[in-house]
Amino acid sequence: MKMARSGASASLIGDKIYVFGGAWDDADSDSSNWTEVLDIETGTWELLSVSTPKMPLKIQQSVVIDEEEVYVVDEDGQHFSFTPSKCMFVGYEKIEPNPKDVNDWVLFETLLCRGVGGRILWRFPCEPEWKEVKGLEELCGYHVIKLCLLSLERIAIFWKAKARPQELWCAEISMKRQKGGHAWEVWGNIECSGAVLSDSSYTGL
Repeated sequence: MKMARSGASASLIGDKIYVFGGAWDDADSDSSNWTEVLDIETGTWELLSVSTPKMPLKIQQSVVIDEEEVYVVDEDGQHFSFTPSKCMFVGYEKIEPNPKDVNDWVLFETLLCRGVGGRILWRFPCEPEWKEVKGLEELCGYHVIKLCLLSLERIAIFWKAKARPQELWCAEISMKRQKGGHAWEVWGNIECSGAVLSDSSYTGL
């Protein structure tokens, strides 16, 4: 990379990876240094000058929508979208009230994220409020530390066991969106789960 960065955001669009923010010095006030792009085919980095109403130091979340737009939330909860073809960020009036409580955003048929207390949340990009995914009540109270997308229909979550915090567990969850009365609902079903990392003092290995 051309610059050292921390707290940046990386998004894959086509055959390029776009990295925003995180320079932690005066470079973040310079739009010519705020964004870098990696051409995967050539393996080369290039600084990209972008137009943006604000250059936040730290990107809290980002997710690619429709394979052509990056939806971004900064550490202050400000929402932006970035279109590579226009090299332009657009700011929105919408503010995420608790940006540090909604992590690991991914795109299913809706936006999905990891909430607090083991909750998996969802919403459409145009909606203001997150809703809880139904069918996963048994995860309530778990310390889920990571959510990632496995396919268009499945996600994986990782958590630390309550009684044995040295153990790392994983569950594969199938997702389904359906009508519930007059509103959409998202349901999850745990297909499989198990320990993926165990402390030898507990397992005897």
